[in-house]
Amino acid sequence: MALQENKSSEKTNSSGVTKKFWLRYLFDNFNTLPFISALVVAYKYVEIAVVSILMDYFNDSTEANQRIAAIVTNLQDGLSSLFVVIVSLISEAYTGYYTMITFCTAVSIEGLMLLWTSASSTKPSTFRAVYGAIFFLALGASGQKLLENFFEYQLGEKIKARHGSEAVRSGSTENKKEQDFTDKVIIKTWLYGPFVVGYVITICFAFINIDIHTTYEHWFRFAALLMGGTFMLFLVGSEWYSREKLPIESNLHKIYRIFKAALRKRHEKYPTSPSRYYWKDSKRDDSYEYHEGVRLLPRVPRLFRWLDKAAILEAEDSTVSLELQEKNEKLCTVKEVRDVKSLVPMFYLCFAFFGYSLLLATESTFFVSQASNMRAHFTTNNNDISILVLIMEATSDVSQFICFLIGRAFRHFTKFSCFDNVCNKKAAIARIGFGMVCAIICSLMAWRVEVGRLNVSKQMEYWDGRNSTVALVPQFSVLGISKGLVEGGIQNLFHGHVVKSMWSFDDAYEKLVIGSGKLMIIPLVLCIPSWFGDTLNSSRLDKFYLMLGILNAAFLLVFCYYSFRYAYKDVLPQDDPAVEDENVDFVSQSSVEIESKNHNTDTD
Repeated sequence: MALQENKSSEKTNSSGVTKKFWLRYLFDNFNTLPFISALVVAYKYVEIAVVSILMDYFNDSTEANQRIAAIVTNLQDGLSSLFVVIVSLISEAYTGYYTMITFCTAVSIEGLMLLWTSASSTKPSTFRAVYGAIFFLALGASGQKLLENFFEYQLGEKIKARHGSEAVRSGSTENKKEQDFTDKVIIKTWLYGPFVVGYVITICFAFINIDIHTTYEHWFRFAALLMGGTFMLFLVGSEWYSREKLPIESNLHKIYRIFKAALRKRHEKYPTSPSRYYWKDSKRDDSYEYHEGVRLLPRVPRLFRWLDKAAILEAEDSTVSLELQEKNEKLCTVKEVRDVKSLVPMFYLCFAFFGYSLLLATESTFFVSQASNMRAHFTTNNNDISILVLIMEATSDVSQFICFLIGRAFRHFTKFSCFDNVCNKKAAIARIGFGMVCAIICSLMAWRVEVGRLNVSKQMEYWDGRNSTVALVPQFSVLGISKGLVEGGIQNLFHGHVVKSMWSFDDAYEKLVIGSGKLMIIPLVLCIPSWFGDTLNSSRLDKFYLMLGILNAAFLLVFCYYSFRYAYKDVLPQDDPAVEDENVDFVSQSSVEIESKNHNTDTD
């Protein structure tokens, strides 16, 4: 009886703390969160209101044709994705997130000021500043994802500090589960709060009745002032930020060591016994026989199987100790080799997203060109492009948040531990597959809209609804759903297949997948001038959109083949990376505690 009363009291106290935690969280963390969230708002506004209209700005401000404008815009998008990969690797290994965010934001402000200068002057020589702005904006945009990760890290640190000595978590398992569920929902809710504010600012500014000839100048000036002001707030709050600790060795250097050691031993034969590998503290049953030698799990395509040689021991009569060989980067442990090999199948999956990345490349180019050549419906000053992009971003964020809530709620309320690593992989594959189906639907919608628009343009019947921007709402909305499902699913699949010590590559991998199509569409535009003419009406984008639908359908089959071929094979249950969350907490990716844990346990 007393035990029941104690449990009831613990549950009541836990519930009471949770309610107070929700109500007072804003005030207790005023010294940190508003400064970071303000800069998140500025980045979101620049993404929607500035980057999205660059294609239209190039067409209106220069004598360049649509093809040149599309190439320049896709070059900016592709460079932005490439810079995200570089910046994330540098911040993870050397500088930390705060330093790199400061650098990227300063570069973004410089790019916005150059755009403001080019839009406020009629001199052709002044407009050349826009090419410098493209580079600065591409580099500065890489700080947006770092800032979101840094925001999640600060929230996680505040939650850990508030829990203190784990008094709330020391109760029953149900209380721990409920608190974990609450913590994750709080973090995601706070992250999406600045997004909503950025959407509201974009809507308000889009409906301001200003002269169409000064629209770009006003957009760029407001964006530069907004980001400059929020950047100053971000610097003011730096005194209270929690700084993440850098790992002893970066994952990029670990990959370099393994490739270096494997190349050095490339002529050696595979051993016939598992004992000829440098297991160190790893289990010796993580191998398989192939032809006349023993290989290490997991199985990877033939092109990367030679990485196993990095863990082959030297001759038995060698006078150099194993520890010294490892220190001199001539020998790697089996666990390190397996960690790096877990990345290989994910990079093979990059080819399956080629059609999807091509569709994303059209969002900021030819979708924008369509909107600028159709009658405005939402605003009276031709700001419908920003409204359409806002609809796409909002549907993307909502779909991601709904998937997160469904996954967290299923884990929270289910009584069975069925959501193991394999179940997470299946859920991620299903999510990506449905997102790629939405990409096919979006391509077919764009094809039908463009066919109708071309017919209306020939007949000069501008009263027809097919020549209004309202006809573009379905394809932008479906594209947003596709982005939310595919990009979130890619992260989940990455976390389910790659070992936890390599999870810091998830952002770089996602941007690498997306950026490849944005760069590959450039030679496509140059090689098929009949599809991509100097103007929209002289182009045949309907054929291009139809081709995108067929490509996405074909690559959906490729994705199914590769994912099912490498998602479940040779993954040992005891070594599975226990995926605790569909969107892993940023703390688990960057803290030294996790890094040290990965060196003391076998996770694969």
